[in-house]
Amino acid sequence: GRQKIQIKKLEDKNSLQVTFSKRRSGLFSKAMELCVLCGAEVGIIVFSPNGKIFLAGHPDFDKILNRYLDQNHSSLDEVNTIPCVQQHNKEYEDAMQELEKEKKRGKMIEEEKKKNKSNGRFWWQEGNIIDDMGIEELEEYLKAMKKLKGKVEMRVNEIMMNGYLAPNMNLGNDHPDAFGNINVNVNEDISVSGGIDGGVDFDFGFDEHFN
Repeated sequence: GRQKIQIKKLEDKNSLQVTFSKRRSGLFSKAMELCVLCGAEVGIIVFSPNGKIFLAGHPDFDKILNRYLDQNHSSLDEVNTIPCVQQHNKEYEDAMQELEKEKKRGKMIEEEKKKNKSNGRFWWQEGNIIDDMGIEELEEYLKAMKKLKGKVEMRVNEIMMNGYLAPNMNLGNDHPDAFGNINVNVNEDISVSGGIDGGVDFDFGFDEHFN
């Protein structure tokens, strides 16, 4: 007759990994068949021998998990004590917090830009835009301003190299000074200086205090 194969843990690591991959795929496939044939809702969590986590669910794993936890409140603490799940939860929470910070910062800048556009001022001229920022946010803000400054310098340099100056710029000196520099004032808070060699320096009207 047909000999029955004994089910036991494999000792060879290569065979164990190959078998795990095949059986895991088979498990997920059978679970999906159950969902399609019977209309069942399935959620599966599998940890590999190396501790890697694999998830599968229909119609949605998160919904299935939340539904289970809602019906089994006592299981919540146990699930959160699993190292991999706990780490994933922390990374997700950290990412969501950073996303919210960026959304708030972007919204604040947009509001300031609209507000200052209506009264003829640039958004960076308003001091209250940085009132609620901490040291890390201020350092990131300064990096962004430096990046903007670099882009503006490149654009102004390009314009001056082409022998063109915007009509709304006020030339402080039509001719180069003794050092070959031309000074251009856009308004009271912005100044541009350029030499005959094409070099340009752009100043927003504020000092940089962070390194």
